Amino acid sequence: MSLEERIRSILEDKGIAYAVFDHEPVYTNPAMAEALGVSEAETVKSLVVKTKEGNLAVVVLPGDARMEWKRAAAGLETKKVSFAKPEVVSEQIGCNVGCVPPFGHLVSLPVAMEPTLRSGAQLYFNPGRHDRSYRLSAEDLIAVCEPSFLPPSE
Repeated sequence: MSLEERIRSILEDKGIAYAVFDHEPVYTNPAMAEALGVSEAETVKSLVVKTKEGNLAVVVLPGDARMEWKRAAAGLETKKVSFAKPEVVSEQIGCNVGCVPPFGHLVSLPVAMEPTLRSGAQLYFNPGRHDRSYRLSAEDLIAVCEPSFLPPSE
């Protein structure tokens, strides 16, 4: 079963409403937002990081946010995080960097999410492919992701 098929299965099993949008392949959140005709803040980016201890995790941010390394480390209860290598992401997640879905639990990775995503209405993400996006309510996305939340910005 593909990554996208597993996502659909989870959403359908939980009775979560979602919409699917096909578009030209996109590799950045600004391009995704443009293809969908939405603001970049309505998209999410899912970044696979490696902790100081060598564990992988997924950090989920609004599409217009920058990674705050210290907050990400604190949210994952470690001293330091760095981006996982693209080949590790492909091997562990089953897709390329740039289209990682926010569902780390599909591959037993913890998810740490930016708390401001709770205030969004609808959020868009890639389901493991560059040419398709899914839309869920922010509430449903959080329910499915089962994340911890990053600490507040200083």
